[in-house]
Amino acid sequence: MKYKVIDVHTHIWPPKLAARAVEHVGTYYNYKMNGKGTLEDLKQSAADAGVEKFVIHSSALKASQVENINNDTALHITDDIAGFGTLHPEYGEFEKEIDRIISLGLKGIKLHPDFQFFNIDDKRMYPAYEIIRDRKLPILFHMGDENYDYSSAHRLVKVMNDFPGLVVIAAHLGGHLKWDEAAELLYGKDLYMDSSSTARKLSPEQIKKIIRRHGADRILFGTDYPIERHTKALEDFMKIGLTDEENEKILYTNAYNLIFKRG
Repeated sequence: MKYKVIDVHTHIWPPKLAARAVEHVGTYYNYKMNGKGTLEDLKQSAADAGVEKFVIHSSALKASQVENINNDTALHITDDIAGFGTLHPEYGEFEKEIDRIISLGLKGIKLHPDFQFFNIDDKRMYPAYEIIRDRKLPILFHMGDENYDYSSAHRLVKVMNDFPGLVVIAAHLGGHLKWDEAAELLYGKDLYMDSSSTARKLSPEQIKKIIRRHGADRILFGTDYPIERHTKALEDFMKIGLTDEENEKILYTNAYNLIFKRG
């Protein structure tokens, strides 16, 4: 690989749960899954493609899982592996847990509204968003779903309007399978987007138009492992045909400055 690469969007589970979790994700999205969903397989996938660093995420499906998942994610962090913490709308002590997330060395928060069954603009999450903004943590939202409205762009816009300065990463170029809504409401706004789980549905030319419209300074490379392995995801990314400067920003510099450079 000509460029240094950071993958901002990967998922792993404990080995005893990984196979079932991977099967569930594949069934839900009707996707062929290409990874085992374990840390060791993720490391191998990244190494095969020359990916230097990556960020791991796990979502708490119940409030009772929040602390254990954050503890487990923190066990895996190194200079080259960053982790994002999780929260849940029914978890009561947001400030305490967000500060603990920071103390654990985690670099941000990841939420998956469609799997966690809450609207992005659910008022129960507003105290958390305020604290996350004040602590200057990036928050990555899964965006877009054919079955639910939980993660729709109009809900994210409301949160961004209510919490100016919140550092947002909208996954899947702003809306998995809902890119028309993302184009109308999100492109060009003050937020980051990642490229994960887009190449299977969008052509290289469509992705290039989105990147150019939103701006390469605000795009991050992601694979959504174990949906895709790194070699294939990078092959797809290089088909977009961006400039060297755009590639360097998206594949490495933006993510390094946003996530890995943080103290």
